Amino acid sequence: MNLDEIAPQLAGVMDAVSVCEGLIFAKETGEVLMGQTLDESIDHTVIAKNVCNLFSMDLKVIKKGNILDYTISLDEGFLIAVRSEDHVLIGMLGSDGKSSVGLLARQIKNIMRN
Repeated sequence: MNLDEIAPQLAGVMDAVSVCEGLIFAKETGEVLMGQTLDESIDHTVIAKNVCNLFSMDLKVIKKGNILDYTISLDEGFLIAVRSEDHVLIGMLGSDGKSSVGLLARQIKNIMRN
């Protein structure tokens, strides 16, 4: 995926989903390629590495394939992650973003699956 193509798409997501608190684009290893969050104290690398670890969970016992995306409800918000063959896109919403979880997930999936 080309960073020059991804950057304007991520900016478009931030505009389309006004309650989005951040987006992180990383390699599947957790190496952050691009990230923007409203709270500058958030460590993008820590988030990316932990999200990538969840994608590597072995769920072969259910015989449905690998994890492609997931949404996690947190005490004070939501995390949505979608992966492609070698990249991960992570979106974050605050507690006021509950009604926008589906919209953000769709926006992220559109970017990662095109």
